[in-house]
Amino acid sequence: MHKAFGKEIVMKARFFWVIAVVLFGIQGLSFGEVNKPLSQAVIVTAQPTATVEIYVTSWCPYCTQAIEFLRENRVPYIAYDIEKDREAATRKERLSPRKGVPFAVINGKKIYGFSAEVYSQALGLK
Repeated sequence: MHKAFGKEIVMKARFFWVIAVVLFGIQGLSFGEVNKPLSQAVIVTAQPTATVEIYVTSWCPYCTQAIEFLRENRVPYIAYDIEKDREAATRKERLSPRKGVPFAVINGKKIYGFSAEVYSQALGLK
């Protein structure tokens, strides 16, 4: 009989700790920053992710600058080396018959060469 009584106490203690952890966890999630007055609230707006495809070659210094710009601004991009990827070269020719790299398509806008100002405008950066 003592073993059954001991198991019952252990089960009740475990149940109590589970309930306590759940309640304190919910309280921490629910009553922290949520109950601040609106005047003290921080409003966060999410910016949509830009769509960036850039056509490059390995030897092009302007391509390197363009990719560095995108990385520094934490802009996700897909880079295609048109000398190593025949499909990418064909796709670039279809998008623009003009020769030269870098050639970027940022949110549907075609950009020839590299200019930090032009890239910033196309990406909506300040």
